[in-house]
Amino acid sequence: WSGTNGANLTAKVTGNTFVAYGPILPGSNANVNLGGSSSQYWNNVYAVNFLGTSTTAKYADLAEKYLPDAEYEVGTVMMVGGSAEVTQHDGRKVRAIGVISQYPAYKMNADQVGGVYVALKGRVPVKVIGPVEKGQSLIGTAHGLAVAQTDDTQWMFGIALENHPDKSIKLIEAVIL
Repeated sequence: WSGTNGANLTAKVTGNTFVAYGPILPGSNANVNLGGSSSQYWNNVYAVNFLGTSTTAKYADLAEKYLPDAEYEVGTVMMVGGSAEVTQHDGRKVRAIGVISQYPAYKMNADQVGGVYVALKGRVPVKVIGPVEKGQSLIGTAHGLAVAQTDDTQWMFGIALENHPDKSIKLIEAVIL
């Protein structure tokens, strides 16, 4: 079969299933699209490796898999320690490494058996105990929470992107640095 723009492949069509028996090759480099247009695209692509350039990501954080010592909720502030690799922050003066990610955009160490994704950089929900003002530095505190810090920022791991005016616990948007 030979497609438009010189794309060549060996394939079999059975019902609605298209099976390729060899490489799908364009006639020359960077001249054939996979999918119709920006409004006509594939839903899922399954592959072992992708070699190319990604120009967008659906989610916003860079995360890495770590072995936790317990099960934690999204937004829990994490530190190195506990009986495994990471544990929820306990309030000591140590820097948090990140928070439990909800939807990691980039998943590092993905083949590790077990573990949870900890957001190391980017925009994520963070469990805070208020009050917190947008723009304030966040540090880890007891029970895996973050708290606004104004004077001793050497333990800072993030910056609040929204206000939380009362003393309750709430998930807010923050940027992990």
